[in-house]
Parts: sequence; C-alpha cells; structure tokens
Amino acid sequence: MGNISTNKLGGLALIVGPVVGLIFYFIQQFGVVGSDIDPSKGELVAKAFAGNASLTILTAIGITIGLILLLHGVMQLVKESGDALSSLGVKFIIVATAGWVVGNGITASIAGDIQNGGLYGAAAGINQFSTIVFTLGFVLINLGIAGKDFINKNVAYVVALVALVGLICAIIGGFDSSTLQTMNLIGGIVYIIFTLWSIWLGKDMMARE
Repeated sequence: MGNISTNKLGGLALIVGPVVGLIFYFIQQFGVVGSDIDPSKGELVAKAFAGNASLTILTAIGITIGLILLLHGVMQLVKESGDALSSLGVKFIIVATAGWVVGNGITASIAGDIQNGGLYGAAAGINQFSTIVFTLGFVLINLGIAGKDFINKNVAYVVALVALVGLICAIIGGFDSSTLQTMNLIGGIVYIIFTLWSIWLGKDMMARE
C-alpha cells in the first residue's frame, strides 16, 4: 500500500469516502435522531444526541472520516482535470468539508454533555451553510470536468443539475427552518446521487492508471 499510485488512491477515496459518510449519516439521522423529530427543533434533537451518546459520537467520527476521504478524491480528480471551473469548485468543497467537520465536533460535544445542547443551533447553521457551499462547488466541478474526454459529458451535466437542485433546497432550508425537514430529505436523495456519481468517477480514475 505504501507505493499505491495517486490515481488509485484518489479513485478509492472517491468510492469509499461518500459511502462511509452516507452510511454513518443515515445511522445518525434514523438511528439516533429518528424520522419523527423535526431537525429545526433543537431541544428535541439535542436530547436525542445525549440519549444515545456513544452512537452519536461514533457517527460524527464516521461522517467526518468519510468527508475527508471524499475531499481527497475530489482534489485528485480536479488536479487530473486541470480546468479553471473545477479548480474554483474544489475551494468550495474544502471550505464545506471544514465546516462539516466543525459541525460534527459540536454534535459530539452535545452528545457528551446535554449542557452543550444550546450549541445545536450553531451546529445546524454551520452544517446548512456548508451544504450550500458544497453543492455550489459540486456544480462548478461537474461543469468543469464535463469537457474532458474521460468523463461522460451528459451524466456530468445531469449531476450538475441535481447539485443545483440540492443548492436551492439548502438555501430554502437555511432561510426557512420550517422547511428544513423536507429540504433535508431532498438533500439526502441528492447526496445519494452524488455518491453513485462519485463511485463511477472513482472506478474510472482507478482504471486510467
């Protein structure tokens, strides 16, 4: 493993990262919080985190690891692509990943001590803002790589459109917390599509070695 190529490691990161993040995210949302709790109800969410502290902390760590792996894969993809739009887009992905890491750290702190429950609003705000930034970055990256010979242009444009839908939903959820549960549901579907596309890109990247 010490001499693995950059393309193979980048492709592997594109495959594994989003899958790991998605699994732990769904465990946190459905196994800890539950589908019956509105994410805009901070007190209820904080109680759910504290009531299942070990699983909350575990999922926060798992999501963070998945996001960092995904970031590495995206950075390698953009480096290989070398276009201006993707180069700009990856900056948004970096900022979004940093924001999500902070948000997960706050989530873990709430699980460790319910007295930190008042921080849920900060975590939710950081996560929502990071989602906006991430989806915008993903739009730019897909538009950028669409012109490359090794990318399926039509699929890249479709995923860019899906990312744009995710961006709109994230903005709506950020402005109106009453819509957050619905927007997060749509966002989850968008992320599943991101994951499938990332796996495809990862497999292709490894094959180009």
